[in-house]
Amino acid sequence: MGRPLDQHTQISGDTLQSAFPFIQQGGWKNTPAQHKSHASHGRHSQPASPTAIPHRPFPAELFADLTKREIQAVLEIMHYSIEAKTGDDVYQVLRLIQRVVACPRVIGGVARLNSKGTFGEFNNVINVSYSNDWLYTYCKNEYAAIDPVLQHLSSGTPTLIWEQTFAASTSQKQREFVEEARAYGLTNGITTGNVDRSRGIATFFSFAGGDASDAVRYKGILEYLVPYLHRVLATGTLLLSSIGSKGLSPREITVLLWIKEGKSNWEIAHIIGISERTVRFHVESIFLKLDTSSRTQAVAVAMERGLLPTA
Repeated sequence: MGRPLDQHTQISGDTLQSAFPFIQQGGWKNTPAQHKSHASHGRHSQPASPTAIPHRPFPAELFADLTKREIQAVLEIMHYSIEAKTGDDVYQVLRLIQRVVACPRVIGGVARLNSKGTFGEFNNVINVSYSNDWLYTYCKNEYAAIDPVLQHLSSGTPTLIWEQTFAASTSQKQREFVEEARAYGLTNGITTGNVDRSRGIATFFSFAGGDASDAVRYKGILEYLVPYLHRVLATGTLLLSSIGSKGLSPREITVLLWIKEGKSNWEIAHIIGISERTVRFHVESIFLKLDTSSRTQAVAVAMERGLLPTA
């Protein structure tokens, strides 16, 4: 069971990202134009079409209980949400939302769905202000598999109030997860997102801490913004996946980082919670993509191409 944050060894951002490369302290800055220029040299030269935003009536009711100052702040968020084109733009929008909703902890990102249409693995995560310690613990223990909020979101529930979702958790593992989260100060929050089953991805945006009633108060506005933020992250993710066969997946980068640390397939399997056979599959894929035949050579080539941290 977890302990309060001040009793944990503080994990640096570099350590967190080295272990789990899909977590970023900001957003990825690649623009669609940049992706297209790279993609044109690979086999997959046709990127997926952008995710469209459906036409919706103006939600006048969302502003009914807001002050003039709050309305101005919300309009600013809407403006930058519509203008957003990169992951870094989404990061800045989430920071604006953090200020308005007064939630200390904010995070968002993209997850890939598995063949059953539920959570498969994280693709990219934009960390605005979550604790590195909690994210390291969450990823190391693969809590995504039991996190009731993430599981309900990927199954199609558009917005979840944590207190209600936590209260409905029935399994022992989920109850233990909830207690662990509370030990890190994650007692209340709201998570919203969008599931795109045709492309096999889902986006999520979580706002935690502060006054629980404030998050609920802004629920409608957050839901209104989701399609804009989803469009940016989904399009960026799909373009990234179309660059070509020479790119490494987030999981392959994680495996290669542990190879760099001298870990065996058996050790890597236990560290990241997958089978040794799956690790071997990733290693073979890495060799093929980097055109290498040994672990040492693969690390060297990846370092040379800037695919791994140099420190």
